[in-house]
This record gives sequence, C-alpha cells and structure tokens, in this order.
Amino acid sequence: MIEPQLENIKDQSDMKVDNKAVKHQAVDTDYRNNNLGLDRGHLFPCSYAPDDAAKRSTFTLTNAVPQASSFNQGSWSTMECRVREALELNCKDNNNRIEAYVVTGAVPSSSNTLNNRVNIPDLMWTAYCCYNSNLGQWVAQAHWGENQQEDKGKTLKPETLGALEKELNKIYNVGVKVFHNKCLRKVVLEDETGRNLEAVEEVEPGKKRVREGSGEGNGEGDIKMARASGELKDCDDEDGCDCDCDEK
Repeated sequence: MIEPQLENIKDQSDMKVDNKAVKHQAVDTDYRNNNLGLDRGHLFPCSYAPDDAAKRSTFTLTNAVPQASSFNQGSWSTMECRVREALELNCKDNNNRIEAYVVTGAVPSSSNTLNNRVNIPDLMWTAYCCYNSNLGQWVAQAHWGENQQEDKGKTLKPETLGALEKELNKIYNVGVKVFHNKCLRKVVLEDETGRNLEAVEEVEPGKKRVREGSGEGNGEGDIKMARASGELKDCDDEDGCDCDCDEK
C-alpha cells in the first residue's frame, strides 16, 4: 500500500495506485516482475506488530526497501525472529510489561535503483535497547548485513551497539548515535546460537551488574561472556518462532 497523504490523490481510499500517479514514494509496480530477485523488505517487521490491524499497517511501501530476496527471507528474517523473542523474554519493565526501543535503517547506494526511481540500499542494520528489570540495567544489541543474495543457512552474528555505531560512522563520517548513553555500547546480549548472554560482575554476594569491557563487536578484549543465571532467559529453537508474515 501507499501513504495517500504524501500524494495529490483525491480518492485517498485507493491505497494501491499505479506509477504515474505517485511521485513521492514507491509503488507495487516498481517491484512487480523486477527480475532482480528483490522483495519489498519490511523495516518495521510485520511480526513485531501486536495485532492484525497493526500488522496490516506495516505493509506500506514507505516501510519497505528493495531487499535481496534470499537475504530478506534468510538471515535477516531469522534475526528479526530472534530479536523479537529476546524482546519478549528480556525487555520487561518493573510492571512485567514488554518495553523496548528498536531502530532500523538502510544505507542508500550511490546509484543502484529499482525501476530507475527506488534506491536499492547497500546495507541494512537494526538495533534495540531496553531496560532489563532483572539486571537493573539498560541492555542493547545490534545486527547488520549487506543487501545481497546469500547462501541458505547464513546467519547474522549479534554485535554490540558500539560496533554498529562505529560501522555507520565509517559510512557517514559523522557522529552517529543510535541510542542514549544508558544503552551499553560494549556488551552483546546474544551469541550466534540464539542464546541470550550477558557480561556480568558480582558486586556483592547474590547481586550482579552488567560489566562493560574494552571489547568491540564480538565481545573480545576483557569482556567475558557468561550466562547470568535466571536473569536473562534463553530463546531456543524448540520454543518455536512464529514470525511468518508475507514480506516478498
């Protein structure tokens, strides 16, 4: 669907129109039969929506970019599912309500376009930050990947928020800051198997806090990745991951 308020369209009930009438956004005809293996890739995922009405609202083309189909339906989709499970398990406030902040972006290409009008991004990235009441700390995680066709079974490794900001700074040459300072830059919450981990230190018997170290990206340096027993919950394959929304 389009966002009719962005166009000079009298009948705003018509959410699907052809190319000629739309000047300020993509339309379905840009993607149809593109022969480039590109999907209408969601930015805010359909699977994160809380109900059917919210799910439908994600199917606007202002919430999509041309995304390589095997990337969209492969490692990116798997990552979105893992992140959703992590948010549900570990991002609960003091009232046991899920509360998290997610930012997703696409780095535009210099000249690669779909139908000579829609930019095909070179890179896609996403990050989340939330307050974990069990740990008593803000926690964060990031992912990114090149927008290209990929082999089946490829995964996106969880990265630190600091590593993502460093990567974006290399691209944009400005001080990119995705979240506020309370969101830790040097701690990753999940390993490549999908199990939620945290770097913690014991401040006194029975009490732990998140410990930042000097590692970047994969938690190298003096960050010791350890399971915080009972404080961060696991998302295992057998738990199931119902993230099936049509994003082609």
